[in-house]
Amino acid sequence: MTKKIRILQLVISDDPGILDLTREISETFKDAPYEITTAFLHPTQHLEDYSTAFSFHLKKSDLKGLRLKALWQLYRYCRQEKFDVVITHRFKPLHLMLTLNKFLNVPTCISVIHGFDEFTRRYRKRCVASGWSKHWHFVGISEPVSSYLKRTLKLEASNISTIHNAVDIQKLSTSFKTQEQSRALLGLNKDAFVFGSIGRLVPLKGHLTLIKAFQITIRQHPHTQLIIIGGGREEATLKQYINDHELNQSVKLSGHIEAAASLLKALNVFVLPSLKEGFGLVLLEAMAAKLPIIASNTGGIPYVLGSLGQLVDPIDQPQAYADAMLEKLSKDQSNTLNEAELLNKRLHDQFSTPRFQQTWRNLVTKQLKESS
Repeated sequence: MTKKIRILQLVISDDPGILDLTREISETFKDAPYEITTAFLHPTQHLEDYSTAFSFHLKKSDLKGLRLKALWQLYRYCRQEKFDVVITHRFKPLHLMLTLNKFLNVPTCISVIHGFDEFTRRYRKRCVASGWSKHWHFVGISEPVSSYLKRTLKLEASNISTIHNAVDIQKLSTSFKTQEQSRALLGLNKDAFVFGSIGRLVPLKGHLTLIKAFQITIRQHPHTQLIIIGGGREEATLKQYINDHELNQSVKLSGHIEAAASLLKALNVFVLPSLKEGFGLVLLEAMAAKLPIIASNTGGIPYVLGSLGQLVDPIDQPQAYADAMLEKLSKDQSNTLNEAELLNKRLHDQFSTPRFQQTWRNLVTKQLKESS
């Protein structure tokens, strides 16, 4: 009988920025010889999304200071379950396991890094340096993130792998509603040319710049519309700008929508104006929907798009985004459709789920061998 490989995936909370990835990893290891459990440190509403999952129900205060309660609960749980592999997401789960694995000796620990801000503090770098052992390995979600890890943590290249995010293309494609259905649900004009974006409403996502760019665009094309799907702390600021500049008929903030990707067919062009972006999973969703893309030339975005899409300098300059949007409006429709088809082909070639899953399984097998 093949030995069961027991895996713990450790997450802080139901962070929308990483939930899709944690689900993909859970799916990767759902069959024998693997047995994976996804554990959330904070309470979550997403336990049903995983075959095996639970929450430690820790408070935010439990993950500050010495974190003794969190350390004790996690230590007892890991000691009881005897995991072969632990996969962490973001710094706090990483820090907890760096501390505990000196006593637990879990054979393989893999830390997934999602962006460029995890190790800006010296304290965090020292934590990695003091807790590092042969049991540990880092995964960057894009080549730029992996390069950041190499520069910042001064680790050997063999200690860092790149595994791109992926989407279940078939499942996603069958989830798309038609353009007519999507526009009706979002309150968009059925005949308008629609630009749109999906993302948390936080300053780094660049949505105010996008609205300002669209404000320039509608001077020449008054029948276009812009929709931004997502919620967050920047919502009041964006609404105030829209109201102050009388853009309510042209710009819509939908708020958070579950399974927002299913509505992507409402758009003619997808825009991602982020100031920083480790990867940009929503780009894969737009590629699956066969949309042309305008995006910031930053972080992992150029890596995702390759030579395709239209890249814009992410510095706060609405005119550059407006120029890109106006160019899309002036392009022949056949050129736009060809760009979208090429982006969809790149998605299938580079970011498919089977490729993602095999790469993850190969990494776990390799790390278990090397740590034994």
